[in-house]
Amino acid sequence: MEDTKKTGQQQTEPAHKKRRSKAEGETNPFIDSMTLINKSYVYEFASETYCRDHGRARKEVVGNSVAQVWGEANFKFIKKHLDQCFSGNVVRYENWLEFPGEEPKFYRVTYSPYFNPAGYVTHAVVASEDITDFKKEEESLEKGEPGFRAILKNMHYGVFTFDTEGRFTFVNDVIVKRSGYPREWYEGKNLFDVVRPQERDTVREHFQATVRGEQVAPYEFSFLKAADEIAWAHVSTTPIRESGQVVGVLGVMLDITKRVQSEQALMESEEKYRRLFEESIDAIFITDNEGRLTDVNHSFLKLFGYKREEIDGLRAIDTYVNKDECLGYMKEVEDKGFVKDFAVRLKKKDGTVMECLLNGTPLRGVEGKISGYQGIARQQRK
Repeated sequence: MEDTKKTGQQQTEPAHKKRRSKAEGETNPFIDSMTLINKSYVYEFASETYCRDHGRARKEVVGNSVAQVWGEANFKFIKKHLDQCFSGNVVRYENWLEFPGEEPKFYRVTYSPYFNPAGYVTHAVVASEDITDFKKEEESLEKGEPGFRAILKNMHYGVFTFDTEGRFTFVNDVIVKRSGYPREWYEGKNLFDVVRPQERDTVREHFQATVRGEQVAPYEFSFLKAADEIAWAHVSTTPIRESGQVVGVLGVMLDITKRVQSEQALMESEEKYRRLFEESIDAIFITDNEGRLTDVNHSFLKLFGYKREEIDGLRAIDTYVNKDECLGYMKEVEDKGFVKDFAVRLKKKDGTVMECLLNGTPLRGVEGKISGYQGIARQQRK
């Protein structure tokens, strides 16, 4: 599969904003249910939360294909979204997914492309959230079950109603608890009293569309809590009708602050990884399954005398004096699963020969086959 290079064409969102570190050893307390999938549809990373939520050990996810983890039927659905992501687009969707022997679950999923320094998409960063309870309660409200007011008050998710001008007419206990404002504070208050100024126009557009009786897709915005803390909400709204006329708006809110913090931490983690990668004194390289270099750091460029743009299309085997040594390195990786201090002779761009030691590990693709290599080259000093 060819890498997708970032171009000036319009994308659905600025995909470079969300990237994932490949350094699994680094843990981050904010990272929630997240995974990293390569272009062979194989998991290279899975967070502890993801593994726990799906009742799997990390080794049952990492190194396995999406089809192996989710099943062929689900993979056909997931693949089309991954392919959009690999084309350079951020993809978001909500959908029911069925698992053998389990009840279907409703997920909110975000796919974000990871671009390497050369501008190619090499991975999809996937954040998923099980919102089955939220969906069931939302559907239950739409069916108008008995005890409507009692249901609203005791729901696990935040529920509120407005008049057509946006004034609060009801908030349940979850809204009161999450916002930090006492219930009486909401009397006479408007939705836009809590929405942050920079997002009011967008929220107003969604609200007015609901008042017009339109079906509005769920949307997200940030708001201020009583302690001046910023929080984020995912909101679904529907018109309240009497005798066919819209008389108000019903909203169901899911607090997504933790998820947003996770995504922000994810970007910070990736930036940290990229700094460590670029600032390392060791020459680090990553290749695809055909041995083409897909990512190298500054130390690699300095050691071999290449410019970054010259790496595009360069094969790792072309840097070997004896190509049999390259094949021997690859065979040892295949046989042992890693290579440490493998002695080889490598050559710079100008032909200068270097005695080097290689450390490396494989990247695995579908069915566990090697899809590439990642490693470190160190020049031996005489």
